[in-house]
Amino acid sequence: MKKFLYSLLGFVLASVIAWGALLLWSGLVLQLPPGDSYWDRTPYAADIFLACWLCLAIGAAMLAARLVC
Repeated sequence: MKKFLYSLLGFVLASVIAWGALLLWSGLVLQLPPGDSYWDRTPYAADIFLACWLCLAIGAAMLAARLVC
């Protein structure tokens, strides 16, 4: 149970970091107008972000579960 809890915590923490970085980057660096979308400008950016986010989150979950042992 403890291993599951730590892996879930690692997944959630990595997700918060990834999505928070995306929001900060799109808000501070790009400064898009309210009606504009970054995903419309670069169509493969969403796929790349989701793949990197899942890899980071799964890796963090595996690392957290391994540190419990």
